[in-house]
Amino acid sequence: MKKVSIVVGIVLFIIVEIFILTTVTYKNNTIPDNYKIIFKGESGEVVYTTYYYEKKKGKKYTYKYINTISSYQGYDSGDWQEKIVKKGKIKKKNKIIEIAEKNNANSYVKYKNEDKIYTLEEFKNLFK
Repeated sequence: MKKVSIVVGIVLFIIVEIFILTTVTYKNNTIPDNYKIIFKGESGEVVYTTYYYEKKKGKKYTYKYINTISSYQGYDSGDWQEKIVKKGKIKKKNKIIEIAEKNNANSYVKYKNEDKIYTLEEFKNLFK
């Protein structure tokens, strides 16, 4: 009886660990679609993206970003894969331009809810 309870305990422990690892990995690899601005840059078959998030809490705003790199999974594959390379918070919203440039996402900028596409230089004059 003691061996059975030990085996059951080990199996339950493994199941809980797998659940925790799967949940954490899933959350870390998803890109929320509530971004406000998207920065894009392209180089060959690689696309660099910076997503900008802005949230108002009372009178204060919080600013976050996610940097990604997208490419085909392999030479023979038609599957496109976007990987998160960095996430972070910023204190001043103007810092997002510098972050996007460091991520090579400096070809164009688009507000999520608008159709117009801006060059990075045009956007720098608008985003103050």
